[in-house]
Amino acid sequence: MKLGLLAGFILAFATPALANPVETSRARIDQSHMALPHATSRLCWARYATRNAQNNGVIEEIAFRVPCPEQMTTEFIATLQRALHARGQYDGPITGQADSQTRAAVQRFQKSNGFDSPILTLETAQNFGLLPIELGRN
Repeated sequence: MKLGLLAGFILAFATPALANPVETSRARIDQSHMALPHATSRLCWARYATRNAQNNGVIEEIAFRVPCPEQMTTEFIATLQRALHARGQYDGPITGQADSQTRAAVQRFQKSNGFDSPILTLETAQNFGLLPIELGRN
């Protein structure tokens, strides 16, 4: 029923009220297309090592997924800086550069969520909405 109402609306909108019922007009309706960025087909990983003072100085190494280097564009970093600023973790200028201030903000944010690393994880990037979530791959 909703489709019939919509089709009737489109026809009523596209056909002007004319004095002569023989005359008609035509409306062209095209389907819109939206280009979405393609998710990368490869998996990128990072390793982060820390010395755990609570474990007699044993070095712990953790491997985790990260955005791939080709995804880390100037626009991506600028958006990351804005996302960190919106969460109260970054108060520097929006430069699009992964400088020490940006890395410190990433580490502060991730540490507050249980992962103490200045390296942006794929999970954090996805939670910020910077990258699509690849269902079945994470």
